[in-house]
Amino acid sequence: MQRPAFSRVPQIEWLLLGFLLFSVLWRGGKSLEATWMLVGVAGVLIITDAIRPSEKMENGKWKMENFPRGLWMLAVGFFAWTTLSYFFSTTKNYGLDEVLRDGALVLIFFWTMRHARGEQGALLLHRFVQTMVVAAALAALFGVLVYVLQPVNRFVGTFFDYRFHTDYWPNAWAQFLLLAWPIIVLWIRSQHGRLWVTGYGLLAFIVGTLLLSYSRGALIAFGGQLLLLGLVEWRMKNVQPGAGPLLPTKRIMQIACIGCIAVVVFFAANAVRSGFHPVQSVGEKVTFTADEGGSSVDERKQFWTQAFSLTLDRPLFGWGPYSFRFVQQRLQTGVLQTSDHAHNIFLKIAAERGVPAVILFVALLLCILIRHIRLLVTGFWLDTSPQPATRNPQLFLTVAVLGVLAHNLIDYNLQFVGIALPFWMILGILASETSSTLQPPRKILIKKLVHKIELGIAVLLLAVALREGGFLVTSSLGRHAEAAGDNDAALWWYNRSSSEWFSRDMHLSRALLATLSNRTGTAQEAIDTFLRGNTEDPRGWRLKGDIARTEGDIPAALEAYSKAYELGRWNDLSITLALTETLVEQEETAKLTEMKPEIDLLLGSFVDAIVQNAHFVALSHNAEDAIALSTLFAEVFSDTAPRYEVLAARADFAMKTERAKVKSRPSGYLW
Repeated sequence: MQRPAFSRVPQIEWLLLGFLLFSVLWRGGKSLEATWMLVGVAGVLIITDAIRPSEKMENGKWKMENFPRGLWMLAVGFFAWTTLSYFFSTTKNYGLDEVLRDGALVLIFFWTMRHARGEQGALLLHRFVQTMVVAAALAALFGVLVYVLQPVNRFVGTFFDYRFHTDYWPNAWAQFLLLAWPIIVLWIRSQHGRLWVTGYGLLAFIVGTLLLSYSRGALIAFGGQLLLLGLVEWRMKNVQPGAGPLLPTKRIMQIACIGCIAVVVFFAANAVRSGFHPVQSVGEKVTFTADEGGSSVDERKQFWTQAFSLTLDRPLFGWGPYSFRFVQQRLQTGVLQTSDHAHNIFLKIAAERGVPAVILFVALLLCILIRHIRLLVTGFWLDTSPQPATRNPQLFLTVAVLGVLAHNLIDYNLQFVGIALPFWMILGILASETSSTLQPPRKILIKKLVHKIELGIAVLLLAVALREGGFLVTSSLGRHAEAAGDNDAALWWYNRSSSEWFSRDMHLSRALLATLSNRTGTAQEAIDTFLRGNTEDPRGWRLKGDIARTEGDIPAALEAYSKAYELGRWNDLSITLALTETLVEQEETAKLTEMKPEIDLLLGSFVDAIVQNAHFVALSHNAEDAIALSTLFAEVFSDTAPRYEVLAARADFAMKTERAKVKSRPSGYLW
């Protein structure tokens, strides 16, 4: 690859690549500001292309800039179906950010596909590679500080949110590395001398941080990537006479050095960390005896089954973007065994956006990747190029994409802009290889129409982002006021945001604060608004029951509590407690006796989970709720009171023990 002078880099490219660097380094891009900025970047790229002449003549014929019609229609179709699924969503207060993000990524995919061919395309690829190398290096270096000095016992790089102790994402970091390490290899191949040695050192360091993530799935995907490259090398040796040994001594030494340095990084980082915090046991992770045990495997199987069942229930448009978090709860069978997604990219899309959406997405991937995967069979890059596959950058880009897709079969991390953006850019680069170069004049109108459609999408996304951006600010001010205990100010800001589409939990907070302030009318209006947008969230039904109970409307309260119990009993024991208290107050002994076996099972499961501190449940309000519910049942069902007293004692002891551990644990040294 050529080495461009960065003084000649187009400003529009700087915008895209600069944002790529930012998205990796700032929480891995998992923040609303990253999504909104992504929409802005995509809009600028498309508008810039629209206002400058793009038609070119070559040998008297019109040249179409990397515009295969099939790919374009599949990508637009995928975004259009995603948008339709949002309009038919059962959880409209969430999901708009996914629509904006995927729309922006599709536009950036188009832009990259058009600009990735020819000499300028080679320069774009080179600068993209350099940006990814810098991003990976900086994120890994900062990640060392976090790993050594903070309590989190797995390497996360920059994929964390320091405000919340639970928001550390080692699997996302590992997935980013599956995308980054083949690109680092590309960069190494263009270097000489000291930079060449530095590149191999960086690659070994990156592999070491992958080991420190303790991500079993990512390590399996990493092994698959290495196997793919090995197959290509083997096939090339078979089809190229006199190619020499499969693994020459120099190559063996390089691989051995990288592996040794990676292992040294792993043990050295753990040795330093052990002076500040406990170190995760490798044996426990391998044998599934770590804190999470085998639950990560068992729960994934449940999520896949549940996602498939949800897909069958609504196969056309799904339940709506980001709906799995809410609709999965109705199928839940264990304490806190819930997730934001199905832990499989294709099942997530199918359950949330419908079968047509996943078909369009799979077809798009196949159209882009199928020709590149052929090198695994031929040993050369497509049949038209005499260039060995191992010398072609598209090979490593294909391996990077396949590694991410493989990991997304057991997890889902494309909600991180720091992963999704380079992923879609690589797809655009690979797609440019499949496009036709010359088109007859009669297809110029189609091209102009395509640009107009893209421009329309960009303007629409920008308009929605601008409209909702203002509400994001006002609702954020409300949350800060609520956290500071200024309920009146919080309500004022929330009321200013009442027209927000991407409202998330804002109306829920409005209803809660209004209830605490004895403004039952405002509270009822807010909770009704919340439930109109999302009938699948048990928190809304629980609060609706609280409001009705406060107003003395017991039948309405019982109805709302029953709905909340149906949806969220495995995640929030306070729902069961509120329902039980109301039944006791109304002397509905027959109803409570009828529900007793089911509640006994639920209560016992919660207490067992608290004792094991599964999903950190002993640190949540569920521990207090388990004690209160056990005490209440001991009073109501006095003949079995000893059993409930034992349950309360077990929950109380485990709760105090786990919370004492947290208090005695060394705090972080960075924050």
